[in-house]
This record gives sequence, C-alpha cells and structure tokens, in this order.
Amino acid sequence: MERDLSLFHNFHALTCTKKFQMFMWLLIRGIFENTWFSRRLRPSLLRAFGASIGNSVLIRNSVRIHRPWLITIGDNCWIGEGVWLISSDRITIESNVCLSQKVTLCSGSHDFRSKSLQLIPKPIFLRKGSWVCLGAYVLAGVTIGECSVVSAGAVARNSIPDYSILIDGQVRPIDPPR
Repeated sequence: MERDLSLFHNFHALTCTKKFQMFMWLLIRGIFENTWFSRRLRPSLLRAFGASIGNSVLIRNSVRIHRPWLITIGDNCWIGEGVWLISSDRITIESNVCLSQKVTLCSGSHDFRSKSLQLIPKPIFLRKGSWVCLGAYVLAGVTIGECSVVSAGAVARNSIPDYSILIDGQVRPIDPPR
C-alpha cells in the first residue's frame, strides 16, 4: 500500500469557530512561548483560549501547547522549561503534579495501517501528585497514577498504577510520599 497523505483529515474537520480559535492561538502562541513573557500571565492567557487552569500554577519559559482548549491543569502544578503539550485529545493534569524540563505529553498518534496515517486521539490523565521527570514522554491513552513517577528519559506507553515508578522500561511499586 502506498501512502496518500492528501487524504489526511485533521484541521479541515474543525468548525469555522474552532478554525478561527486555532488561527488566533497560532498568532499568540509565539508570545506565550517567549522567555520574556511573564510567567504570571501565562495561566491567564491559556484561560482566555479555553484552558482550565487552577490556582498557583507555575508555567516556565518555552512551554509549547498545541490546543489550550483541550488542557486542564489543577492547583499547585509546576510545568518546566521546554515542556510540550501536544493536545490532539484532552490532557488532564490534576493538582500537585510536576512536569520537569523537556517533558512531552502527546495525546494523539496515527494509524500506521491507514493509507492517510489517520489521527487516533486518546486522552492523557496525570493523577494528583505525579511527577514526569526530565525529558520523559507520556503517550496517547496513558494514565499516570496518583503520586507515581515517570523517570528521566522514560517513555510511558501504558498506564502506570498509583504509587509506582516507570524506570528502565519496568513499572515498580514505590512507597507513598511522607
């Protein structure tokens, strides 16, 4: 089978209102991602584009967000430098979650069997108290359990239960925080 990416449907399926919202976000996103833009204003700007952002959320420099209207972030969260939230589907980050530097959350994949590489969106959930460490990836359809850890550089392809750590490709139980 030969690929035909002209058949790929993504942006064209959006309503006129969503297309306008996407266009406006693309214009504003460069300002949001810039290092000089106030970290205190980042949550407000995301709220203006439909994100649900809790209290005391710190969003550091160079954070990239694909579609803010599909993002929910609870209270007291820390989003580190260079984090990328690729929100093809909902990304829900509960309270007291830490995303360390250069973490990527990607809530979409593609059907490699389809001629058009059709998008397969699936939500991501990060439960309260979880920590995704430096340079880790969380893929579509994954839930990171309460107070669980995705170690530096790891790829979370499957959900991780509460009070567990993904390290060296293996999930191991951990004690609850003290």
